[in-house]
Amino acid sequence: MRRYLLFFLLPIFSLQAAEKYPVTIRLHAEAKETDSATFAVPVDLTFPKKHTWMDKVPIVNERDIVSFYPFPNNGSIGAYFQLDADGTNKLAQHTMDKKDTLVMVLINGRLACVMLCDKKITNGLMMIPYGFSPEEVLQLQTRYPTMSKEKEFSAQKKKAEGRLAEIKKSQPKPTPTPKPTPKK
Repeated sequence: MRRYLLFFLLPIFSLQAAEKYPVTIRLHAEAKETDSATFAVPVDLTFPKKHTWMDKVPIVNERDIVSFYPFPNNGSIGAYFQLDADGTNKLAQHTMDKKDTLVMVLINGRLACVMLCDKKITNGLMMIPYGFSPEEVLQLQTRYPTMSKEKEFSAQKKKAEGRLAEIKKSQPKPTPTPKPTPKK
């Protein structure tokens, strides 16, 4: 009976996780071609133009983030992310061990940014120079406080939720698909 209960509760837990983290941010390391398919996946990069492999397990993810600071960058939006102690340790360990390798940023499952790991980062400040849409920044504002404005987070969250509701209202409603006519 307990096994069946678990199968019914798993979808509920995944829905709660989706609500808690509306934007997923994953920093993945470059893997070696000799790594098995269990741990790595092939990736074709456009900039730099390269075929490489990416670790399936991220170095850090959205659960390691404490606060953020968005900034415009040549028509796109980038952000600084302050990591918690665990995320800081994972990022520091990676930047010490894997110098001069690529790291790939996945935002909501899409490859948004590729960076070279060229220096040790021990302060827990992770920078993603581009790849966020304005709507994703609003979603981040509902989850994380802006750096140095942590006390104003409730007002920031309320304002971002209001703007997201306006965007949702202004989007056109999807056209219903016609029902197929039965064959005679």
